[in-house]
Amino acid sequence: AWTVEETEQFLKQAHRAYNTEANDLLLTALGTAIQDWAGLRQVLVNLEGHGREAILPDMDITRTVGWFTSQFPVVLDMGEDRNMGRRVKNVKEGLRRLPHKGIGYGILRYLADGEGESPFNTEPEISFNYLGQFDQDLKQNAFRMSPYSVRASISDTLTKRHALDINGMITDGALELTISYSNKMFMK
Repeated sequence: AWTVEETEQFLKQAHRAYNTEANDLLLTALGTAIQDWAGLRQVLVNLEGHGREAILPDMDITRTVGWFTSQFPVVLDMGEDRNMGRRVKNVKEGLRRLPHKGIGYGILRYLADGEGESPFNTEPEISFNYLGQFDQDLKQNAFRMSPYSVRASISDTLTKRHALDINGMITDGALELTISYSNKMFMK
């Protein structure tokens, strides 16, 4: 968890140098951490989107109700250069090259599964989902946080799809990242 001050700096100042979005910076940090930890220059990550991105210029989605999760793989390439500015720029440019912010990948994968050998046979071991700022919705009274404590979101007996699941959101002005993992693959 970050402090409110760190989160505010992240949201209001950190993106200016390279005209980035929050995901660009968080994914650069993730790629750097994986490289430092495992020595991997490239890491395949499953990204999750809410499916409400404005991908068609003339389509108004403001009155659409729902959350349409999209998932798609991305290769984070940290390169040999340890310069953080170049890393941020490379990750940002790589994400911008994704057609329609990854929407459509799941449909394409589903349609290709019945066509013999699928080109979609690589599964990322890491999943990353930045949910954004929940503060804005809470301030507008559109939603409120549940008073009940959070329990496991899935059964302990379910096989995890990814070795590491990283989820982040901003509530009460502070960014909090939750990392869950398969205890069959990693020890505490």
